[in-house]
Amino acid sequence: MENQISGYLAFSQSKIDLSNEVNHELSKEELDEAIQLSGYTKPDKSKLKKQSEFSTLTNTGRMWAMALAGIWKTMMDIDGYKLPATKQAYSICGKGFFKACLNDRFAKRFVYHCGRIGCEICAKRAGSRIAKKIERRITLYSLRIQKLSKGRKTPLASHVIESIEPNSKFWDYSREKQNRILKRMRIIAGIRGGCVINHLWRFDKSNLTPIHSPHKHLIAFGWIKENASQLIKEELGIDVVYHKVRNGTLRNRVDVFAVAFYQLSHCAVKQNKQSVQWFGELANNKLSNKTLEQYKDDEYILQDEEIERSKCCPTCCERLPPVKIDITFPHWREKLSRIENKEKFFEFDSGLFLSVDFNKGEKIPYYDESYQVYYKQTLRERKESRELARPDLYKRNNTEETKNQPLMSFCDVS
Repeated sequence: MENQISGYLAFSQSKIDLSNEVNHELSKEELDEAIQLSGYTKPDKSKLKKQSEFSTLTNTGRMWAMALAGIWKTMMDIDGYKLPATKQAYSICGKGFFKACLNDRFAKRFVYHCGRIGCEICAKRAGSRIAKKIERRITLYSLRIQKLSKGRKTPLASHVIESIEPNSKFWDYSREKQNRILKRMRIIAGIRGGCVINHLWRFDKSNLTPIHSPHKHLIAFGWIKENASQLIKEELGIDVVYHKVRNGTLRNRVDVFAVAFYQLSHCAVKQNKQSVQWFGELANNKLSNKTLEQYKDDEYILQDEEIERSKCCPTCCERLPPVKIDITFPHWREKLSRIENKEKFFEFDSGLFLSVDFNKGEKIPYYDESYQVYYKQTLRERKESRELARPDLYKRNNTEETKNQPLMSFCDVS
């Protein structure tokens, strides 16, 4: 681990500068000197000060910047657990595809995201999506309690750190026994329910040095007892600390999202494992999302309506079906909306797009910046492509004709 940390520091200091993520990089001294220069009028000085004000990245921005830069790809691996953005992306991750209403000639370009927080391309988008789900479930549970109690109770979630000593006998137990003990510990501590985000590393705030230190972050309801650690020690014989962070009371849904989004930026990620677990009164087998949807307030109703409008034609209000570009259309590249205008409606000439016929086995085409076409592969197709690329690793008993047959994953439409 020490070699990994030293390599991490050398690589991070030489290959990435987090200040480049900031739009303006003038220091305070440079800013004061620039403002004092002659030739600037008072309005110009005020404008210069606003445009050149130096600001640093937030902790959330720094962590996501490190993840998406690929710094952690080969450094962290404990029992198969890694950090976000360390898994290989699919061939269509980050590629664009079009949906259009052929009758009213309105189209929109979307970007495909696989939804995996471990994906090297989609990690941040997936983290935002998961954090939004956490915020929604936590807030709807609070609204449910408020409605059932007829306004007498308005529970607020709290951000709590659950840390078990690394040398505790707890880590020698099986995973099933650990889950039973964790459930009992939270009941003793006074936590009724919430979600858990597992962390295996802590990071130095100055240079983001990773240190192996397993702990869990809870966004939960309940009151932490002052002598919770002592009670758990007496009953279960396990050294554990439940610590509510400073300003840990999450008073609104924005606070819940912000905490969840930050904690997901460096959570433990494993293949075929959920990054977030729900427990107690908010466990999925005790309270379904369908039940909580009955307690939506006006803000969530407006959000859902806005999301639905973004998927429908602005004229006929029908759902936009996926379409493909007709490459025989004259000057079709010039007729398309600019690649930067993703997820914005635009009008197109009749005949520019064609419908995708799924009955004939057609697939949705995904386009990159140069309008190469990629198709989503099935599990079998991905397996075959791996076998063709590395027959020494993925060897199987097939005929020579099948082995030598190439599998096309993309083609050029230019």
